[in-house]
Amino acid sequence: MTDHPVLIPTSEGAVGGIVTEPSGAARAALVLIQGIGRPARSGINSFWTRLARALGDRGVVTLRYDCSREGETLPIGEGVSGQLRKRDLDRRLLAEAAAWFRERVGAERLLLAGACSGSYLAIEMAGLRPNEVAATFLVVPYLRSPVDPGAGDSDRLGSGAEGDDEIDPGVLRGFQTMIAQGTVPPWIVIGENDYHMEQVTALWRLLGAHGSRVDLEVIPGMALHMLDQPDIQEQVRSRLAARVDAVLGLPAPEPARA
Repeated sequence: MTDHPVLIPTSEGAVGGIVTEPSGAARAALVLIQGIGRPARSGINSFWTRLARALGDRGVVTLRYDCSREGETLPIGEGVSGQLRKRDLDRRLLAEAAAWFRERVGAERLLLAGACSGSYLAIEMAGLRPNEVAATFLVVPYLRSPVDPGAGDSDRLGSGAEGDDEIDPGVLRGFQTMIAQGTVPPWIVIGENDYHMEQVTALWRLLGAHGSRVDLEVIPGMALHMLDQPDIQEQVRSRLAARVDAVLGLPAPEPARA
């Protein structure tokens, strides 16, 4: 398995990323989309590094890249203020980075895995470009409408959903599109104690009977959101990797020898 730092050309300038390739032929290609801030997408003990290498052991080639105003992608997005504008920029960067990755690895469709606001982007891309996305894996997904600067609701950020009207329409359309495709159900993993659970519950109400087409995995007694503790990272890594195995029809890998 090898890691390659890459520069991805976009209409906004070069975006930094890392491609992890398995030793043999790749069975699938997956984009890892981190949320804002920690944990970083690089570093020997980074959650995203360990996850990319775990997927590489399963024959999956992965791309982890920096969204706008993150890591090596600075200063792209400098002057972009507020969630709405950053989300619009990140949506465009993801589409261009994904197209570059698909061409590089010769993949017709990609797997998408995202955490928190990274899930937001994965859901939107799956809804807007369903022919380019084979499956989505969502870690503690952020489902609310982004805050509009100057709208007077900045205090609402991070406080938990208040009701169904807080679920972003783009997110709802994304789930509806994924469900209508009738192929691989979107998968969500979340901790029982995450405040995001309120958002997932609101999403279920909006989806109605179609909510059964979303696979939800709840980890009892835990809050996963920050992904900054080894035990939390291991819970998410092992479950996400097992889900990828199931989607690709792969047998579970044998335990590493001591």
